[in-house]
Amino acid sequence: MIDLEKIKLSEYFKEISLRSGDILFREWEEDTYLYIVYDGELQVEKSTSWVNGEFKTLGLLWIWNIVWEASLSRSEKKQVQIKANRNTVLLAVDAKKDFPKFVEQEPQEAYNLLLAIIDLSNLRLLRANREVTANYEVSKAISSIHRFDLHTVFWLLQTFKSILEADSILYFEKNMVMDDYYKLKYHSNMEFEMDKQIFKFPENTLSLVQLEQESIPLDRYTRSTPLFLWDENHGFLLIGRKRKDFHENEEKLLTNTATSFVGVIRQKEILENERNKSYIKSI
Repeated sequence: MIDLEKIKLSEYFKEISLRSGDILFREWEEDTYLYIVYDGELQVEKSTSWVNGEFKTLGLLWIWNIVWEASLSRSEKKQVQIKANRNTVLLAVDAKKDFPKFVEQEPQEAYNLLLAIIDLSNLRLLRANREVTANYEVSKAISSIHRFDLHTVFWLLQTFKSILEADSILYFEKNMVMDDYYKLKYHSNMEFEMDKQIFKFPENTLSLVQLEQESIPLDRYTRSTPLFLWDENHGFLLIGRKRKDFHENEEKLLTNTATSFVGVIRQKEILENERNKSYIKSI
């Protein structure tokens, strides 16, 4: 493990203090520093709209986390923005100018730091491999479907729950006639009939707070993904975990899973409409 106190005493590392809300660096900026979180909390963000200044949170960084280790091997513009969530202290070293000197003066600490960076890189690689495997399993499950009915939808959701290593999965079906109204069609942790539960989500925006107020059980870490096909919303898919949050690669996986799932939902709707038309013609 990195000995932060020894690193702090090194003449080659400087201490940087940030107040809550301060920006460490912005997207597309360049610098040659490697950072280590000594105290506090940082938020990793990605811009979603340059016009409105909107950002999506990709993750959080705490004590011992290493920031921008890529500076050791190359110089390139930042792909994310990092800001302090609360008062934060960082230890920073110029990777090009001062890190080689640090290696010479403190070889053991430099070795421990490089091991930590290797571990971090391996973890990211494992996460990327996990995303590829999970996406394949999702596609495989959908391609195995031979009929599009409610039973198949429920089986598919239970399969997603296993693939995504989730503790719960919920599916809210949109009422295609009445705007803003949804039906809780499936909840992996609820046994009673759910078709009677109708929810109104103004402007088609699902609120986790509202669900908790209406006694819908949610896990500590729950992600909501809208089921869009082109510009039409067909509902929401909620994935929950009790013990660990979803990292950046998994956020992408949830979006891909929802995109695949909405195709099944749409096909089910088409077949149901055809059956209804056939029934009406027969009477």
